[in-house]
Amino acid sequence: MIAEVIVNHKSKKVDKPFDYAVPVGMDVRIGSCVIIPFGAGNIHKEGYVVAVKDSTDAKRLKSIVRISKAIILFNEKQLELIKWIREKYLVTYLDAIHLVAPSGTGVKEEQWLRVIDHKEPRSKKSQEILKRICDNGNEIEINFLMSLFDTDIKSQVKDLIKKGILEVFYQDARQVKDKVIRMAKLSDEDADLSVVIEDLFRRRAVVQGRMLELLSECNKLSLADLVNFSGGNYQAVKALEAKGFIEIFDQVVYREVSHNREMMQKNPDTIVLTDQQESVLRELSKGIDTNVFQQYLLFGVTGSGKTEVYIRTIKKALENGKNSIMLVPEISLTPQLVSRFSARFGDDIAIIHSGLSLSEKYDQWKKIREGQARIVIGARSAIFAPLENVGVIIMDEEHEQSYKSEMTPRYTTHEVAEYLARQHNAILLFASATPSISTYYKVEKGDLKLLELTKRYNDMPAPGVKIVDMRKELEDGNKSVLSRALKEEISKNLENKEQTILFLNRRGFSTFVSCRECGFVAECPNCSISLTYHKNDNTLKCHYCGHTVKNYTLCPSCGSRYIRYFGGGTQKVEDEIKKIFPNASTIRMDVDTTGKKNGHANILHRFESEKIDIMIGTQMVTKGLDFPNVTLVGVISADTILNIDDFRAGERTFSIIEQVSGRAGRAEKPGRSIIQTYSPENNAIKLAKEHNYIEFYKKEISARGALWYPPFCQITSVIFSSKNEFSAAKCARCFAKSMMPAKEILAKLQILGPIPAYVSRVKNHYIYRLTIKCENNDDLNEYLLYARDRCMEDDNYSNVTIVIDKNPNSMG
Repeated sequence: MIAEVIVNHKSKKVDKPFDYAVPVGMDVRIGSCVIIPFGAGNIHKEGYVVAVKDSTDAKRLKSIVRISKAIILFNEKQLELIKWIREKYLVTYLDAIHLVAPSGTGVKEEQWLRVIDHKEPRSKKSQEILKRICDNGNEIEINFLMSLFDTDIKSQVKDLIKKGILEVFYQDARQVKDKVIRMAKLSDEDADLSVVIEDLFRRRAVVQGRMLELLSECNKLSLADLVNFSGGNYQAVKALEAKGFIEIFDQVVYREVSHNREMMQKNPDTIVLTDQQESVLRELSKGIDTNVFQQYLLFGVTGSGKTEVYIRTIKKALENGKNSIMLVPEISLTPQLVSRFSARFGDDIAIIHSGLSLSEKYDQWKKIREGQARIVIGARSAIFAPLENVGVIIMDEEHEQSYKSEMTPRYTTHEVAEYLARQHNAILLFASATPSISTYYKVEKGDLKLLELTKRYNDMPAPGVKIVDMRKELEDGNKSVLSRALKEEISKNLENKEQTILFLNRRGFSTFVSCRECGFVAECPNCSISLTYHKNDNTLKCHYCGHTVKNYTLCPSCGSRYIRYFGGGTQKVEDEIKKIFPNASTIRMDVDTTGKKNGHANILHRFESEKIDIMIGTQMVTKGLDFPNVTLVGVISADTILNIDDFRAGERTFSIIEQVSGRAGRAEKPGRSIIQTYSPENNAIKLAKEHNYIEFYKKEISARGALWYPPFCQITSVIFSSKNEFSAAKCARCFAKSMMPAKEILAKLQILGPIPAYVSRVKNHYIYRLTIKCENNDDLNEYLLYARDRCMEDDNYSNVTIVIDKNPNSMG
């Protein structure tokens, strides 16, 4: 038997399968993790089996050393996905495999030394080496041993091995392992132990008697529980084991993924579907019954009951013996969604998102792989869960930017979800109150079937939206970040004991810090960006590389005391709120406050359970949150998104205003929204006030067609970064020149640039960007690969990193 193996090595030069002989009796299959001898030195490396065959043309074939772990990382269907990702996004096999394999399970083989002969060597250095190993329990990892000496001891170690005093062996090291707990059970489960228990009590071995009583009732218990419930100790456990009454064994358990099950649970028996929900559900149920790939767009206004449709659709899939993937764009949405789903489906759920530890992710992955979960909920990485027999894939808030990966492989979740749904003959449901322009265009073309929820679940009207012109506020002498109208509405909410959400797409206290005397602006030394002031710890931080310095009290340039803070972030808004409304309780939800474990869930739980008056947040608060007592939403500045240098600026502005406004008035109390802006005449803002998506779509699609922007074309960005600006710029020009043959063959193709990126230096790396527009960016693959390979083979560009990004989120 011959196995084709992908070597766990980052070099693109080894991005291909290598043939290895499979030793007799070794159970190797697709997805197996194996240790192989690799390269001229036969260094042991981990590899992944991608094919098993009977013969090979390769000569001097090496053999697989051993299987590195028992689990199968991917099956044949996932292997097809791995190959598709590699070809579509122009990445390596290894990059694609890392998407489907749980992080932290990779094996690093460590070389260890063991003492096998305690004969004392002659040299003092060798004697000291032997003593160190013996003191370490007779075995030691070789690199750790080397670190204990100031001088090189390689020759002495080799000599000790040659003389048979030491032997070399290898051990696998991995970051993530199974969680194991010690358990106890009766040695003979059918035995009547009543006489034994009575005898123990009579002889005053009361604790041992209680332990046997507990095990007679429960069959097995963890040692911790056995000791705790019996009021005993571990000596009593050992005594029972020595007498042969019980057996001690290890049991692998899943780590608990914490989420608040109390939060936002709704009694399923009290929920009655609206006529529109029933109609949508009938259509989706028909699709599930056909067992044929179909895709839909659920265009439902905020508060229309989309989540209930998701739950009923997944329930239908389960009844048909099918499994489901439920995607959300942000970790912050997961706690509320999981609590809703847990109320319906119990523990038949696995959760996957970046907020979990490596161990928790591994356990959730294993739970899915072993068939212990039939519903997967999570952010974009959940699309790669090892779920079999998929019947439904749902993408909630499909318009969100976070569905696009900003790290290699730079995949688009929409495309991966469509590939998987086709592969499994499943239905794919995109859903949003503000669908992306590209998604709604697919409805017009007939690629997606449109389903609509045009009314809120409780027949309440959409929140009333008031636009406040901040230019007029300034003219009238109001220099606060809060308009008079917003202050007034917050006061009403405080009087009525109703809650408010304030949104600002900027964290920190001030956007930048400047000296009024000389004009100095505090900038990051590693990036071409100003530092942001954070008041809570009195620091200036770079939001790109994390560089942090203490705040300046004197200008470092001229020594002046006139330091001023410009712009405003969430901290500044919170500070202002506390000054104006000193008795109001506030909570902030941004990257700074949600960085700790379960940060999102804890903040949302506190906001609801403690009835906190005002929540101030970044984009985390704009979508999916459902709090009955929130009746007011304030957008501090609609211009922060409107004025970005991107053709999607209007789309994102409309979406955020509509989404965040939709957090208000979701129960019996009516909602209202205040939008503060310096551009009240802008179409996106005016049409968001009217909740008129269709009119906004018509204007936007017309402009995109005229300017040949997506969805009429597709965009590929190529990013070049290097510590040497000249190298980055020259490499970018070489790449652009290498793309010229594509211009002659492809009918419609535009190559723009290269130019410095909007933030032209990050972490001391200069960044240049090349933008390519064409009808289908997959047609560019061979030309992109040719240009990349040509640049990478040139030694002048060895210090330049090249990243190809299809359909990027940002044009800067």
